[in-house]
Amino acid sequence: MRSQKISFMSYPVRFLLVLFLLAGSFIFPASHLVYAHTFSTSESAEFLSLVDQIRAETALVTINLENNNATLAQAHTEKASSLLDNITISEIRERNNRIADSLETGLNQLEENVTSLSSAASQGQQIPQDRIETINETVVSLNDILAEAVTIRVESEQQNNATTWAMVLATITNSILSNYGNATGAPFDLTDMANLAEMEGGDAPTASEGINNNTMLGNTTTSNVTTNTIIVDEAAYQTAQYLANNTVLQVFYDKLKPLTATSASANGTTGSNVDNGASVQQQLDNNTLSSNENNATAGIEELERSLLQLRDYVNSKASPREVMTIPHLEIHPMLIQLYGLIPEDEEGEEDHLH
Repeated sequence: MRSQKISFMSYPVRFLLVLFLLAGSFIFPASHLVYAHTFSTSESAEFLSLVDQIRAETALVTINLENNNATLAQAHTEKASSLLDNITISEIRERNNRIADSLETGLNQLEENVTSLSSAASQGQQIPQDRIETINETVVSLNDILAEAVTIRVESEQQNNATTWAMVLATITNSILSNYGNATGAPFDLTDMANLAEMEGGDAPTASEGINNNTMLGNTTTSNVTTNTIIVDEAAYQTAQYLANNTVLQVFYDKLKPLTATSASANGTTGSNVDNGASVQQQLDNNTLSSNENNATAGIEELERSLLQLRDYVNSKASPREVMTIPHLEIHPMLIQLYGLIPEDEEGEEDHLH
């Protein structure tokens, strides 16, 4: 698959692009727009997303065992095993046979151990602490193997690319929506933006409308939303909650935000933009670069607020519709704007858009 390169557009170009998008929303019927936010991602981003999701499930195994809930621990073990399919194992095996075997063996061992504990716990027996510690050691070992797999599977250039991690964040955000939909028994797909229009009885908002909407959910508080939605699948809710509280924020703070700041700084300027000895064109160029850096800083701060808002909505058990609004109208449009991500269904139009 194609890897996308991060690019910060100059203010005039950004202004013209926004005008083009807004004009297009009036010229073309909304029913003909692509609503789903399933982003095209590089193989590296897909694998990094998978690794983070497996780590989330194994972490929930240990959390539930500590709380003496072997049934939920078993559910998360099964989810972790199902995430690592035969295709992924084969791709890892092409690079390193030992790591592929270790991953398969470790996940199988984890599932067997947790299943045996679940049988004992169902009979009212307390889970022995030494068994919990053994399983915790297996989880730690799995995390180490996953880290090795990342090293051999993902090139360092991709691991240090802001756009790659933006793709990872988009994928994990969709996983939050998918799990939250299962957790609440929602009768619609939370990852499909078209469902927002159906629930509103009108046309779905476009990405540009999401960015420029003055009533974005990121500017509200959880007191304005429906809370205490009934949870029908506790394991799915735990996954959505862990991804929203831990995984997606770790990706943002540890990877995406620092890499974005570095990229913006490298393309910006330091010190004053005014140089009496510089030509008018040089000063205009400096002002444009500084504007790009400021726009990137403002964009990453807005993205951060939206991610924190998503976390709060999941924790407060907001309605499925309210939870899905944040990614579709805030997070995904911001990723499109900052990193040039493109929905899969729009890949064929890329040459026209860029």
